[in-house]
Amino acid sequence: MKSLYLILLFSFSTTLLFSQALSYTDPASGYLKVMLEKGGDGTYQQIGNFKVIGTSYLYGEKIKGSAYASKDKSENIELSYNTYTQQLDVYVSNSSKAFLKPANEIDSFILFKSKSNTLKSDLLFYSSKLISPSIKSSFLQVIYNGKRFSLYKAYNSTLDYVSTNYIQAELRQFTLDYSYCYYDSLTKQFKKLKLNKNKIINEFKSIKDFSELLDDDGFNNNLEEILKMLFTNLNNN
Repeated sequence: MKSLYLILLFSFSTTLLFSQALSYTDPASGYLKVMLEKGGDGTYQQIGNFKVIGTSYLYGEKIKGSAYASKDKSENIELSYNTYTQQLDVYVSNSSKAFLKPANEIDSFILFKSKSNTLKSDLLFYSSKLISPSIKSSFLQVIYNGKRFSLYKAYNSTLDYVSTNYIQAELRQFTLDYSYCYYDSLTKQFKKLKLNKNKIINEFKSIKDFSELLDDDGFNNNLEEILKMLFTNLNNN
């Protein structure tokens, strides 16, 4: 009986820690890691001389959503956001063939919250051309849209070595990187945020003192919510 109790306690603790770890990591990166650990779909993509496993599509392919361009819109269709090529695959009229749209041909798109809980909320993306002409053509997720300061998340897939397989020199896997950046509509500046508590305090010290609002635990464990809180404060200044 005691052994059974210890096993159940260990299982509960492991599950709790795993759930907490997932809640503190970027969910899109977590999705890719889980997919790689499960072996993906057993296929690879040929890119140049490399055979690449995993996926460059954010949360996988064919997610329900809507896409908008200056003279056109497609609503309640299937979309696939390729973070490696920065293209949006648009499926219309239940077609199995996608229209590939680069960021300079799309104004914005939305990925809808999924019933499978892969997406816990709708995700809105802007084309970088709407934010600043100085930004490399790409899509940016809108995290916080403010009257002066707006916060965005940029996703980008890169090719990385497969740590469990060094024998096949041509084998690679997709790694999903992300960064946070902001736009100041007053100064017209678009800047990447350095994800360090002290650097963020220094970044905005001329506008507001955040030294008493930030603590290490909150900043390290719940970064995106902390950033939303900061940008709400900045816009209410």
